[in-house]
Amino acid sequence: MKRIILITLILIAPNLLAQRNLDFYINKALENAVSLNELRNQIPVNNLQNKLDKAQNSAVQVSLTGNYLFVPYFNNSGGIVTANPDPNAIGYDVGLTNGGLYSAQVNFAKNIFNGNLLDALQIKNELSNKSVSNNIQIEEHNLRRAVTAQYLNCIQNLLLYNLTKENIENLKEQLRITGELVEKGFVKAQDFLLLKIESKNQLTQLDEIWRNYRSGLTQLNSICGIKDSSAAILENVNLNISKQAVQSNFVTRFSIDSLVLANQQQLFETKYQPQVNVFFNTGLNAVELNNIQRKFGLSAGINFSLPVFDGNQRDITRQQTDIFGKTIRQNKDYFEKNLFLQRQNGLEKIKSLKYSLDNLQSQLEDYKQVISLAKKQIEQGSLSMIEYLTLLKNYIDLQKNNISTEINYQLEINNYNYWNW
Repeated sequence: MKRIILITLILIAPNLLAQRNLDFYINKALENAVSLNELRNQIPVNNLQNKLDKAQNSAVQVSLTGNYLFVPYFNNSGGIVTANPDPNAIGYDVGLTNGGLYSAQVNFAKNIFNGNLLDALQIKNELSNKSVSNNIQIEEHNLRRAVTAQYLNCIQNLLLYNLTKENIENLKEQLRITGELVEKGFVKAQDFLLLKIESKNQLTQLDEIWRNYRSGLTQLNSICGIKDSSAAILENVNLNISKQAVQSNFVTRFSIDSLVLANQQQLFETKYQPQVNVFFNTGLNAVELNNIQRKFGLSAGINFSLPVFDGNQRDITRQQTDIFGKTIRQNKDYFEKNLFLQRQNGLEKIKSLKYSLDNLQSQLEDYKQVISLAKKQIEQGSLSMIEYLTLLKNYIDLQKNNISTEINYQLEINNYNYWNW
């Protein structure tokens, strides 16, 4: 009884479920993907880094400093703390300590020229954003491919489910007709039993296919970040072959890598430019307590530096950059060749699968006529039930092969469109 109820629910369940299409799942995947959210968050981080670089290398730096240094002198007639100890005093050399230190100052510093470092850092952050944007596009493209592939796998089970359900309905009708013929003595009882066994076998297959469909749907929800354990009926999809791309988006990353490499060299070479910064401080600065209230003042200055020789580091790094650049060009050349092969191979597979589909559909049309004639022959008693069931199984297998080929055809279009981006 429980089995009958379960099978009945399986038969009517699809009619009660929500309808969803491929766009729904792709949009959910793009919205919920953790990897995409991490990449998207990197762009505002890079923008903040640009402000941080300006603050660190161009803005006025203000700091408060305070120092106290205690340097006592023993055996000294002038006291324990002094900037002018007796010759017989015991303590650190006054030339090293200056007698002590009492300091409380406000300091200001600013770079007025740092070898175009800010420009190089800004370019670095811009390139970082370009790289992140390119990675976002690639990740979105990968997600579309993965979601579409899993969606098609679910569609395959759904088509098999509908096929099996249709076969069950046909077998029910055939059972009704055969039952009437058995009562009239035109058909043997064993033929009716064979048909009944096949009908039950189809019901078992229907249950298994539905479970496979639910399992595939769970995987699809997982890819898309959908927290939903309920079933849904997917709308069929018919993918179109995309137009030949003039410039592959995959190749963009090699151009960005080349620019990043050049920028790294630019950043390194900024240290060979003149570095100039000014400073100013004001406050208390004294070496002894006597008249310390008169030791408030200020000072200002300028620092300048220019490297003269560092062991030819600049020439060495340029050689390294040239080698890395050569590697990028070699990788780009290899990828473009592989991309061409992927596209050509994809087109050949699509063409072959389309040819197989046309043949299968032609065979299915012929088989429909054979099955129709076989039903009449059973009613006339000129065909055994075993022969009819054999024909029916062959027809069902052909239908399953057609579904499998159709899904493979769609998957191959999905794969070709991925590489043709």
